[in-house]
Amino acid sequence: MKKLLTILTFAVVGVTFAQEEESKFNVSGSVDAYFRANLTSSNDGDANTALDTQGDFSAFNNDSGFSLGLANVTLSYEGEKVGFIADLAVGQRADQYNGDGSIVNEAYMYWNVSDKIALQMGRFNNWMGYEELSSANNFHYSMSHMFTYTARNFNGLVARFDLGNDFGLGLGLMNPVNVIEGNQNNSGAYSIAAGVWKGKTSLSFASSQETSYIDFKTAFKVSESFNVALNAHIADYEENPQAYQPGTGFTSISAYPQMKSSDSMTWGMRLEYIMFEDFVNDVSVFTPTLTANYTVGALTIKPELRLDTASEDIFTDNDGEAAAGLTAFTLGAVYSF
Repeated sequence: MKKLLTILTFAVVGVTFAQEEESKFNVSGSVDAYFRANLTSSNDGDANTALDTQGDFSAFNNDSGFSLGLANVTLSYEGEKVGFIADLAVGQRADQYNGDGSIVNEAYMYWNVSDKIALQMGRFNNWMGYEELSSANNFHYSMSHMFTYTARNFNGLVARFDLGNDFGLGLGLMNPVNVIEGNQNNSGAYSIAAGVWKGKTSLSFASSQETSYIDFKTAFKVSESFNVALNAHIADYEENPQAYQPGTGFTSISAYPQMKSSDSMTWGMRLEYIMFEDFVNDVSVFTPTLTANYTVGALTIKPELRLDTASEDIFTDNDGEAAAGLTAFTLGAVYSF
């Protein structure tokens, strides 16, 4: 309750300020909740995987029954030269992503040095892949395995360069991955990152204490009502794995086809194939996820059917026995403002 009151206090101050500076100061955010039911496994808290040491195999919406997802408020000031973004979040997704007790998801400032150069400093989420913490920014309600096990947070300095002809370059110097507070960086180590992009196609790289991440993504429109996005991601954290990262790394390949069937209804698939190294005999998992987005004003309703099929028996069935697959239904509701 105290965390929620803090966020609401910031929101009230933000709205007051926005009345004076409507063109520059903005307040936005979202609230989401969900219902989940396992269809091929029991619905107790330990049903999603047969590996007791790993816990739930995919992040953020594993609780069966009804549950809160996230409530967040984003405050931003967009000046001609300088500005800031502060995203404050509470709820299950925020606690799992940023750690219990933290209400700050992102907080960074930027300076547009010129038309071609921009600098950014502060704490921000991983830019790789297509998924973000808030359900309002994702088409699918559940998260991919890539999002679950890759880098999550960065804290540092980033420079972006407009190279012309829709080309761009980004360079970053940051704390080690997921070290989001300065007093946690006792080793004196840092991470570096670089990325190039042209339009909707990008290739980026991050290296942090012998841990590295490579990400490629692109998107294209097939027709006015059908588009496809692609993402490939390689993570190698053999020397410095985090507690939530299994094995020594993984390779993930995903396709995101989407079709708009009406003004209020869009259908989408996430087809992810992920290969884990040195984790249950180099286990691989294929996860087709079918999601519909039905909008009613600012409310989006997201029914979703997800099938996880693994090369090893890492899940459990209705009898509690090890199984290679898990099918689950989720109904998400997201309100954006």
